[in-house]
Amino acid sequence: MATDDTILTEDSLRSRPGGLGIAVKIPWYRSLWLSSVSDIAVTVDGVSVPRDELRAELGDRSYRIAELAEQSETLWFLQDRLVVVVPRDEPPAAGDRVDVEVSMAIRLPYMQIAPGTYVTNHATNRRALAVH
Repeated sequence: MATDDTILTEDSLRSRPGGLGIAVKIPWYRSLWLSSVSDIAVTVDGVSVPRDELRAELGDRSYRIAELAEQSETLWFLQDRLVVVVPRDEPPAAGDRVDVEVSMAIRLPYMQIAPGTYVTNHATNRRALAVH
């Protein structure tokens, strides 16, 4: 049950010093451990952002995308937004429209299909969003 169309909402995009913050909803129908996130990819105005430049923030913690797999003690609750931080030399101004695409791969830890292998939910959502 992928929920691709709910990753991004109309209020997902924020300008911040040095870049953008994209608040994403979990693309699943239940809360999961943050370690379930195996990948995040972002495209802004048609340009892919290198994975090693992205950061993910949940609450007051910030992680490189590669560090998410180690966060087995942190739950990503349905009501929480994971903020994907995208560096930009010149962040857009409030009200500007930006084409944003976020793709996520999330392992489902309760759906093991072989030893150490889990069903993965792949979800992608693309929207033209106004910067808040």
